[in-house]
Amino acid sequence: LILLDSLLQESQRYLTFMMVSQELLLMFSILVTSLMLFLTVYFMITLSDLESDFINSLDCSARLNRWTIPRLVFMVMHSLLLVAQYSWVMLLVSLPFTIWLVYSRLKVKQGDSGLYDPTEIHIRENLRGAIKESLGFMGYHMASFFIYMWLLVSLMSMNTDTPGVSGEVPW
Repeated sequence: LILLDSLLQESQRYLTFMMVSQELLLMFSILVTSLMLFLTVYFMITLSDLESDFINSLDCSARLNRWTIPRLVFMVMHSLLLVAQYSWVMLLVSLPFTIWLVYSRLKVKQGDSGLYDPTEIHIRENLRGAIKESLGFMGYHMASFFIYMWLLVSLMSMNTDTPGVSGEVPW
């Protein structure tokens, strides 16, 4: 009986550790997703400045190519966080975006200035394609941000270790 009690206490400590671990992973996912959302908004602003002729294609390409590798690193890190959380559905949703960025980066020819080439970005079809791609990433990052917030709130509301104050206002 004492052995069973000690095993039960050990499993409760393990579950508590996993709960804290899950909360921290969700918080870190929210942080990474918000950074990627801000980066995507920066991409959209820069591309719309190019479309409105506020900046030239050389400056636009230099600004966007500077953040292409960090964007790729954040996306891979985001996918690894999803693996660590055992969030397979969100990983399946995230993988096409991550694979697309890796594929786009690997498609860049040796000697080119980067993913955004100043000689080709000002072509209307390429510019529209880059804007549509940024809009798709922005929608994905916004949706995943709010899903992670919802998951974190629901996970923390399940934690009933500390009872609420009696007479507490429910809203």
